[in-house]
Amino acid sequence: MLKSKENNKIDGYLFTNYSKKKLRCLSQTYEELAQMYRDIPQEDNGSDSRKDRLYRKQLNDTKLTFANHLDEISDAFADVADTVMHVSVPVEHKRRALIQYLKKRGIVVRELMFLEGGSVAGIGDSVQNRISIEARLSGKYAMSVMELSGLLSEFFGRRLIPSLDGAKQLTRCYDTFLFEDEPRFVIISAISRAVKENEKISGDNFSVEEYNPNQVIMMVADGMGSGEQANKDSQSVIEFMEKFLEAGFQKEKAFSMVNGAIASQSQCCNLTTLDLCAMNLLTGDAEFIKAGAAASYLKRGGKVEEIVSDTLPLGSIEELCPMTQTIKLADSDMLVMLSDGVSDAFENISSKRLAEVIAAYHTVNPKELSDYLLQYAISCQGGHIVDDMTILVCSVFKNL
Repeated sequence: MLKSKENNKIDGYLFTNYSKKKLRCLSQTYEELAQMYRDIPQEDNGSDSRKDRLYRKQLNDTKLTFANHLDEISDAFADVADTVMHVSVPVEHKRRALIQYLKKRGIVVRELMFLEGGSVAGIGDSVQNRISIEARLSGKYAMSVMELSGLLSEFFGRRLIPSLDGAKQLTRCYDTFLFEDEPRFVIISAISRAVKENEKISGDNFSVEEYNPNQVIMMVADGMGSGEQANKDSQSVIEFMEKFLEAGFQKEKAFSMVNGAIASQSQCCNLTTLDLCAMNLLTGDAEFIKAGAAASYLKRGGKVEEIVSDTLPLGSIEELCPMTQTIKLADSDMLVMLSDGVSDAFENISSKRLAEVIAAYHTVNPKELSDYLLQYAISCQGGHIVDDMTILVCSVFKNL
């Protein structure tokens, strides 16, 4: 760990040398396992039948896919091991002022640090900036971490909220509390769905997950076909993406691993489209990844921007490179994500009809818009539901 002369900043790894060594060892182990799978020789017997050769090729493709997955896991461990955390101590007069400020309010401070580093799940270029404070109460009364965040917000002149990683309650014993900047934006989401006629279950699935106070990831998956099998396929995609993202994988790596897992299966019915939007509520960036998914839409007042990507569904090919597109969000923006059943219904009228309807409908209520679009889509098909329909709408507001 190196200490900079400027601003008392200390640059170092997030983990101790021992922990870093263990993580690098795990990374190397997975890398060696991947190479072992690649080095397994492929038998080639010229007298084999065409069926045997195709079966052997499928086994070899599956082996390579598994090796690629092991490489992804290896890279993930290496990324975590190399995570750098910048630690700085406030200048002395500022530190003393805060100690006195909190002491008057019955809080004894032992340590105060500023932390910068550690990538936000799913968005590799984003970092978390946090304040770490080790403190206890001097009296017998209790104080919640929310009360402490209010005091710190007032002192620093910035809106701070408690981090999920820190302690929750101040007591007479020292504990470590973590605080981060309150998101600049908040969102409200809504979903409207319809199941294909003569089916009991939708082949679409969706997810809206908050991975930390500053990031939300929304997904819509559409299983090919309809009914129970399509539902199972799309649900598996959503669940695996959620697990990989929760474990700390970047969304592009999670995307590649899920695609490889689907591609390694021979049944074509496992093909699934995926529409993913990762929103950074601090910066206002929204990043889209699509795999064969219908267009998404950004509604800003009476104007609508179409977000498209000419890609194949998950499982179409073993190496499906994710294409990303980033947009900048503003107050009162609305994002619309939907499955193919909705876009196909509107295209019965016109290829531009969906964008026109979104632009013409005046609301910032996501449920009103999603319900309206669903009913409009059904009416475009004469009141029939010829495919599963899912509409996910998200309204974005500046945090006041």
